[in-house]
Amino acid sequence: MGELGVAIEVEGLSISYLEYHRSFSKPWGVSRNIEALKEISMKIDSGENFALIGRNGAGKSTFLRAVSGLVRPTSGRIRTKGRVVLLSGIDPGFINTLSGKENLIELGLAYGVKENELVEFVSTVEEFAEIGEAINRNVGGYSTGMRGKLGFGFITSLKPDILLIDETLGVGDRVFREKAQRRLREFIERSGTVIISTHSLGLAKEICSTGILLEHGRLEAMGDVKEVVSRYVDITQ
Repeated sequence: MGELGVAIEVEGLSISYLEYHRSFSKPWGVSRNIEALKEISMKIDSGENFALIGRNGAGKSTFLRAVSGLVRPTSGRIRTKGRVVLLSGIDPGFINTLSGKENLIELGLAYGVKENELVEFVSTVEEFAEIGEAINRNVGGYSTGMRGKLGFGFITSLKPDILLIDETLGVGDRVFREKAQRRLREFIERSGTVIISTHSLGLAKEICSTGILLEHGRLEAMGDVKEVVSRYVDITQ
């Protein structure tokens, strides 16, 4: 687990962007300003699991992408402590012209895997993904299922200080999905600080101690996960 202290500090975070819309009467389009996040401030302690909940469009994905460094704040600031990994989808950035194994090596180094740990890292991913000799073929020829298995195995073999999960994953057949769910839980347990965006209120209460509720881009509530889930239910009924 992460060291005691603050893992993520958010101060006055606001993010806005322009959205363009075309219509028959306005063929050149018109733009409007969208405020995705509005003046969010919070401190997230190391070693805790947080459930990020809210309706579609509440700003959950934007918040996680901002914390991961993929989106720059319009105003405010974010401080993180340690390596941050955003688990969003099942493709960590595969290069189609490289083999599965070559991708694991190149991406492993890019994601911070140490050279003396690469052999074990690659072996672990191969064993989990169960794609056989295809590991030596170019990823560009993989099926969606094969890419998903390899990508999921890759990401869940990392050792982040801060883990951000942006969606529930479903790859492979039923047996593999059950295996993936077990691995995901193990991944969460060994990660330092976890924020998981989920629509499953049951999962939120099961694996998280603290809840974060976003509503229309604002921080609506933060605290005991059961109380935050209850607040979410109240505002959505």
